[in-house]
Amino acid sequence: MMKKTLYITLFATAISIVSCHENIEEKVARECKEYTEKYCPAPISNEVINDSMVYEAGTRTVHYYYSLRGVADTAAIDPKQAREEMLEAVRNATNLKSYKEAGFNLQYTYYSTKHPGKKMFDLLFTPKDY
Repeated sequence: MMKKTLYITLFATAISIVSCHENIEEKVARECKEYTEKYCPAPISNEVINDSMVYEAGTRTVHYYYSLRGVADTAAIDPKQAREEMLEAVRNATNLKSYKEAGFNLQYTYYSTKHPGKKMFDLLFTPKDY
């Protein structure tokens, strides 16, 4: 009887521990929401501001939204060059390690501050890219 009670207690404890843990997608969604609420808007440089970070479950995408200002807020930015530079940054970013290991897409969307609502460019990286 004592063994049976012990096994039931251990089983119940194991179930409660497992049920309290969030899966990777829930964790990422929570982290994105908390980051946005706590830090955004967050200046990255004099020309770039991180407006928000969102997890899009349907596409398994961690999506960063930025605003460009000053010299960066120009149509003269070459999206191809920006993609190459950003891809290199993604590949080398240790803070993205868990997202990359989980196979999430990473998307970076940049908007103009001179022309509110105008999307300057959009970069999407899939696990095949990084």
